Amino acid sequence: DDRNNDDNDDDDSVNNPGERSLGKKKGVKKAKNILNNPDNMTPDELSQHHHHKKERTTKLVATMARALLNPEQTKFTIGTIGSSVAAGHDNCHYDSYESQLERTLTPIFAAAKMDLQVQNAGEGGGCGDSHKNQVFCVAQNLSPDVDIIHYSWTYFEKGGAEEQREQLVRWAQHMHRRPMVHHLVARGKANTCMADSAENVALDRTYASYGYNAFCIQTGLYFGGHDYDTEIANDQNRFGWQNHGDGYHNTTRYGEALPDDDPRKESLGVVYRNWHPGPLGFQIASDAFAYVYISGLLLALDIIEEDMESGANVFERWFDTSAGRRVLDVEEEDRHVGQRQLLQLPPLEKMPDPHFCHPLYCNTPHPPSCLNYELPTFGPAGIHADSVTDDWSLWHEPNKWNYMVGKVDIAIFKKKNDPEWFEKCTHLDACGGMTTSGKGIGKIVYDLPVEQMTAGLVVICVCCGKKISESMVLNNDNMVFKLNDRVLDKKDMDLYPVDKCVRLLKGFEEDGYEKEEKMLLSVEVLGGETEVKISHVIVL
Repeated sequence: DDRNNDDNDDDDSVNNPGERSLGKKKGVKKAKNILNNPDNMTPDELSQHHHHKKERTTKLVATMARALLNPEQTKFTIGTIGSSVAAGHDNCHYDSYESQLERTLTPIFAAAKMDLQVQNAGEGGGCGDSHKNQVFCVAQNLSPDVDIIHYSWTYFEKGGAEEQREQLVRWAQHMHRRPMVHHLVARGKANTCMADSAENVALDRTYASYGYNAFCIQTGLYFGGHDYDTEIANDQNRFGWQNHGDGYHNTTRYGEALPDDDPRKESLGVVYRNWHPGPLGFQIASDAFAYVYISGLLLALDIIEEDMESGANVFERWFDTSAGRRVLDVEEEDRHVGQRQLLQLPPLEKMPDPHFCHPLYCNTPHPPSCLNYELPTFGPAGIHADSVTDDWSLWHEPNKWNYMVGKVDIAIFKKKNDPEWFEKCTHLDACGGMTTSGKGIGKIVYDLPVEQMTAGLVVICVCCGKKISESMVLNNDNMVFKLNDRVLDKKDMDLYPVDKCVRLLKGFEEDGYEKEEKMLLSVEVLGGETEVKISHVIVL
């Protein structure tokens, strides 16, 4: 339950749950200094700003065109890693922004004879995870052939999160389809989406050519033109808890189809349940992504059609990275489509130096390999157990259909008593791990993927809680780790990348270990009173 974890940290734009005057507290802040404001740029800065926009558009259009033209691709996949916001908690899973986005885009891609899947790997805070460890598992939490990655950890990011976002962008470029990363922020300032932070601006500019972009729900609503500030001054805060209507709509599009006396119609009009968006808030996010992706799809189709009419080889433009420089100009709408050209996608060997993440971990030729026992995961595990004694068993939290569904919707669907809706409401996330009972004795041997290991990082995470690893691992004399039968000294270990995880090995060079043809990590429990639950094994 995120109410006991970082995902409900203080945010002065929402209300205190103990107060009943919902919607009457502070409104949305405005940034005092926007670092990426076109209105304040010199001509050279403005030119560079437009260049970055073209780079992002190039990546978007190329992503869509390559998917449409690839004869071996029959499915377009968007995948989200994130917190309970991404999971859609305090709502039905059906109302999460991912589910709404999937329903919006499915008929579009069906017209191209392609399936569309939006994978929701969001999770609550109860397992102790955060962006810091889950970015390491992107290639298992999501399909390894994902086309676009979404990242959303709004309330967990307390400074320093640019490191994890940079890791994700860079590692994503080594996945099969080089997916772009789009960052969803659950709130946002009234006049900018994160462009008041030098770190965010640095990421935006450095990784524009890889498609990196961000969307803030509240910022988007403000940019629609509605006068929220006057309403807030008059004690009407549409961003307060359980308020209905965003100033443009009173319910979602699918809520509009319901009879006026259906209680679900009103529930679907909630912008924010609490710190979590409600269905109408999620519709804003879903529609923003859908609009951008469909726009990119239309641009790709225009260029493909023009190439076909001119007799050009359409495959060469999109799949041959050695082709000449082509600049895509989408701002001069009156220009003929044949004059639209594409910037060449940047080769992987020319990735910029990292700004925030350690080069040892950020300059690897592969994304991290991960074995994540939690739910959900949409890709194959990157690490496998070579042997497991009978003392270990796989455990998952037995969540029911109403787990993290809001009270209003629980009451509505209990009254309906419709098993189909129970299934639609059910959230996918659950804590899990390989566990031994108290006083258990057991051993697991993991066969580490040597070919994928270039840095030499080895991490193990346990469940459940944020600081559980100290008692369960570091201070547990009955838990022993060996690498190729060599005992690892716990004095050399530390908590990384989050407090539920222990870094067993920092790197080959730093710890005196050399990469060997076979690398076996054994985890042995020699008894004792401490129950052990392994949730992740990560190597890089």
